[in-house]
This record gives sequence, structure tokens and C-alpha cells, in this order.
Amino acid sequence: MFVNKKRWVSSALAAMMAVTLLAGCGNGSSDQASQPGNGSTVSEEGGENAMGKPKLMFWNLDGNAEADSYGVTALKEKFDIDVEFVSVGREAFKEKLNLMIASGEIPDWWKEPSFPEYDKFLQQEVAAEVPQDLIEEHMPKYVAWLKRYLGDDPFRYVRRDGKIYGLPVLWDIGIDGMQLGFREDWLKKVGIAKKPETLEEMEAALTAFRNNDPDGNGKKDTYGITSSAESIGSLYSSVFGAFDVYPSIFVEKEGKVVRGEIEPGAKQALEVLHRWYKNELIDPEFVVNKASNVEDKVLTDKVGAIEYYWWAFIPGNAFLGGEQWYDKLKQKKADFNWAISPGVKGPEGKYGMAQYHPSFASGVMFGKQLNDNREKLIKYLQVFETTQFDPEMYEKLNFGEKGKTWNIGEKGTVQFIPPYNDEKERKRAGIGGYSMSGSFNDYDFQTTYTSEESLRQLAKDTRAQGTRNIDILAPFNKPIYNEYQDKLSQFTLQQYVDFITGRQSLSEFDNYVAKWKSMGGDKVLEEAQKVYDENFKN
Repeated sequence: MFVNKKRWVSSALAAMMAVTLLAGCGNGSSDQASQPGNGSTVSEEGGENAMGKPKLMFWNLDGNAEADSYGVTALKEKFDIDVEFVSVGREAFKEKLNLMIASGEIPDWWKEPSFPEYDKFLQQEVAAEVPQDLIEEHMPKYVAWLKRYLGDDPFRYVRRDGKIYGLPVLWDIGIDGMQLGFREDWLKKVGIAKKPETLEEMEAALTAFRNNDPDGNGKKDTYGITSSAESIGSLYSSVFGAFDVYPSIFVEKEGKVVRGEIEPGAKQALEVLHRWYKNELIDPEFVVNKASNVEDKVLTDKVGAIEYYWWAFIPGNAFLGGEQWYDKLKQKKADFNWAISPGVKGPEGKYGMAQYHPSFASGVMFGKQLNDNREKLIKYLQVFETTQFDPEMYEKLNFGEKGKTWNIGEKGTVQFIPPYNDEKERKRAGIGGYSMSGSFNDYDFQTTYTSEESLRQLAKDTRAQGTRNIDILAPFNKPIYNEYQDKLSQFTLQQYVDFITGRQSLSEFDNYVAKWKSMGGDKVLEEAQKVYDENFKN
């Protein structure tokens, strides 16, 4: 996994998608000033306008919200509400929120604080309780979405002393997003008839990719695989998975919480990687690669295997829309294809890759003033449910008026009607890309507008083969881990690079483990076990 991968990919998705459906997930930045948007003002006393309608506030983080757009107008009519937008750039959002709270001007709601920040807001007593029965009554589709990825008790991560103070948010495609792609056209070129299924078969393929001129240019200028050394999780997760270890995440084995980077299996994986590096199967620039360098090497035919998100390995119109790696390479080579794997099997038949816990942040919190305004709280719940999970309102906000600005085309995807096929015209009309909640992206639902009907099964089948090796403690507050995380991660990253490149002998692995523990790792593991026991053991 590349460092900050969710952030990088989420921003990239918005740029790639022709109709900008998923803007609520992105984490881009904006330099716009912090001010009320589109002529609206800060909420009037009592939260009502002069007509007595409840006034609901929404954050305008990307400058693309229009109070009189077709979708927002329909929303106001449906719920008999008035709407105001508070505009602030994404980079300045947290500062703006903290200033508002410090001044006593607590906003009605805010989105996606980290779990430590969530607990901080509770300590400050600025958040309202959101009763579970209220959520289930007014957000049934949202609750069903949560349960698909979090199980029967999706509120466990935001419940404190039996009460819920936030609406959980998910990045649902992170739970099984990472897979391993091999250049299938290269496999055929070097005489390999099937996708590698074991570590040994993978090594044979990478060796051929390096030595047998798979791109046919007569030069020895290709490598088996590359990666980025920006984070531990970026370093060849499938190789570690073949030994059933997952560096950088907490996993449970027989009731004990472990970290993959210090397990014996990690040493075995590093031995393989060192051999590959010594035999020139690994791109030597992996040490300095950034995410953009990795992408460039994939798209310029420099490597034959890569770990990345599965949707990059299939046509863009099968899932998110726009051009993916598959499309860009297919344009260059008609016989191109990816052979996609969830990971190759190790000596004991284990395989897999480290993934993201879907609960990457706590969710949406509401200001304490809504404790005394149940009607307004319910309105927010209804608006968030309708705008993110109801097709009719979702379409109005994202595409405008059906039959006038858009229709579903022959292939089952949204097609804008001229002049609205011009992005500038859509922007002038306030169409597309604004999410009232800024959260709650159900990709199974949203991609029905971006994926061609004939390709949807391909996306489902590809995703289904992914493993779900997630950090089981990611949503829980771990103060000791937070204190030592950066130091331990940087230490491990440097040690791993040295082990792979041979700057340090793997005979020193046990010394690395001992030092990791002495640097605070032992305290981290002790805390992790306690958190696990408190939350998972009956």
C-alpha cells in the first residue's frame, strides 16, 4: 500500500471519472476563503428562516455547491427546509471547525474526525448523542450498507458508554482493494502459459520479465516488479502474505495480537525479496520511488508485475469510469491484458495482501445543540440518507434533470445531453459532484451510473477474489501506539530497505526485532492486546 493511499486514490478518482460522481470521498485542497457560500449567512437564531422552515447547514469544501441548483432546490422542496452552505477549503476545514467550537459557535455537524479527535470532541462535550433507533428508522439503507462491511453491530466503533455520537463512515472498497497484477501479454511473450499461483512461479515469471526481453525492444531494460518505499505497507505485501504476515497492521492469531513486521515469517519474506533484488528482479529505484514514479514505470512498460487497486487492472468503464491503467496500456498494445491475483501462495499455501479497514475515520458528528432539537437532527438524517442512497435524489444532485441534462445511454452509463456534456455548462448549472454529507459513498450503488452493464460482472468477479486482511484495531483509540507509531514505522522502513538491498545482513533480523521492542514496540503490543481483549473477547 502506498503512503496515504486512500487520500491519493480518492482524489485521483474524482479527476478520472467523467461525471465526477464521487466528490464526497476526495481529499483535495482548495484555496478559497472561509466564508458563507452563495450569499447565505451563518444560521439565524433558532435555526429557522423567516418563513419558519428549519435551516440546515452544509459544508462547501470544494466550492462546487449551488444553493439554487436543480438538485438542491428539489431537496429543499422535498423536506420543506432552507439550506445554507459554509464555504471553506479542505485544508482549512479542521482549523475553521476548531475556531468555531472554541468561539462557542458550534456547527450543526462536521465530518470524518479521526478516532482520537472523536474522543476529544466528546471530552469537550460539544457533540450530540445520535440514538441508534433514530438512525435505523430514518437511515435504513445507510445502516444496511454499514452492515455489509462492519457486521451486525456497525456502531461498535463510535459507541461510548452505551451511546452513539457519530454516523460511521466507510471507504468500502478499501477492505479488499489491493491485488497483484501481472502483464499477461508479457507472460505469453516469455512462454508462461498461466498466471503465477505460487511464490516459485512468481519468481520464475519475474526472472523472465527481467532477462527475456518481454517488451521486444532488444534491450535488457525491464524489471519483474517495483514498488514504493514510502511506507512499510508499500513494500511487496503479497510476498509477506505468502508467509502469512502483514507488516504495518495489527492482526489476531490464536487470540494474540501481532504485528507482521516482527514475526518470523517476515524474515522469510525478506530473504525472498533480497534474493530477487540481488538477481535484479526488483526495480532498484523502489527505494526512492513515489507513487507517481511507480505509475510511470507501469505505463511505460518498465515492469511486469505490480501491487495496486484491482480496478486499475480492468477497463475504467467496468467500475469507476474514466481511464485506468488498463485503458492506457490497451491503447498502446492491442494484445495487452492484466492477469490479476489476490496474492501468490507460499510454502504452507498461505496468500493475501494487507488491506484497509473500511472505518478509516469516525464519521459524522452533530453539535450538542441538536440534543434539544430532535426534529432538526431527524431532518439531517433524512437528507443524508436520501442524497446518498436514494436514486432519485442522488441523480438530481449529481446529474440534474433527467431527460433535459442527462439520460442513461445504451451501455447503461450516464450520458449528458448537449450543452451539458460540457463540464463548464454543468458547473454553471450547479450540476455534479456535490455531496450534502461529504461522506457515505456506497460504491456498489454509485458505480451503477459509471459502469457499463456488460462489464459489471467483470468488476464483481475481480473484486470478489481479493483478501480482507485488515488492521483489526484501526478504529480504536490507541494513545501509546499513536505516540510511538512514527518512530517505529520509520525504523522498520529503513531496516527493511537495508535487508532487501543487502546493506544489512538478515542475520541481524532478531536484533532488529529486539530494538523495535525496546523502542516502544513492547508497550505498543501490550496496549494492542488490552484493546483487543476489551473489544473482541466476551
